[in-house]
Amino acid sequence: MSYWNSFADSFRALGQPLRPSGDDIRSLEGAASAWAAGHPGQRLDALLLGVTPEIAGMQWPAAASLVAVDSSLAMIRCVWPGTGMEGKWAVCGDWHSLPRREGSCDLVAGDGSFNCLRYPSGYRALAAGVHTALREDGVFVPRCYLRPELQESPEQVAARITEFPSFHHFKFCLLMAMQRDVREGIAVDRVYQFWEGLKPDAAALAERAGWGSQDVGTIEFYRGTRTVYTFPTLLELRAVLRECFEEVSLTVPTYPLGERCPTLVLKPLRGACSCRGVDGGSA
Repeated sequence: MSYWNSFADSFRALGQPLRPSGDDIRSLEGAASAWAAGHPGQRLDALLLGVTPEIAGMQWPAAASLVAVDSSLAMIRCVWPGTGMEGKWAVCGDWHSLPRREGSCDLVAGDGSFNCLRYPSGYRALAAGVHTALREDGVFVPRCYLRPELQESPEQVAARITEFPSFHHFKFCLLMAMQRDVREGIAVDRVYQFWEGLKPDAAALAERAGWGSQDVGTIEFYRGTRTVYTFPTLLELRAVLRECFEEVSLTVPTYPLGERCPTLVLKPLRGACSCRGVDGGSA
């Protein structure tokens, strides 16, 4: 079974910060409302990178349409809220070739979308594709996972394991701490191997920390998979995005580790995106 098929099975067990909270959704709703207020009488045509159910089910402007694009059919089948939502559809497709005409979208949203791509080439390719899909007055609203400028070591994260409000928060910090360079990223099996090296008593740890034992079990989906995540700093992310977009705002949620999960509102730069045709290389 592929990682993304396994991830689809475990998605509902995930919690903050690996899924968006009310703070994150309010930021996105605000961006959609602001667009609608500036375009009275016009329908909002939106595109969602992935099938995040919290975004699909948020308060959209009246008569808005939404197309969600995910490369995993398992994710669509397991995670998408359902085909009965009026004006909302999910399709299986490639983010490198988004199934929308040039200049046909008013808003593109994504939750952690960049972080499953290689830096900087994958980031540039996605930014260029979103830039192409957006109308000149459209907005791009991604929530991004960012590592801090001052990076912890994996050992430092492990030493304070019971201080985290959930196992998901611990796993999130451990992923970032084990990444040596954003171009290299971090293969999730390396995180699993580090975890196994700690020889944890999962049940006792969950009880001591006040976590759900099933949450600790989600680390098993990392075992043996070569899937790589990338965690840029804010400066590294902006270095790519500024080639295609102007940053309008950055909102930091109030939940623990929210400073690592900001939501950006971006406007496409007029003219050709400099990301297009640039070979950023890969790790």
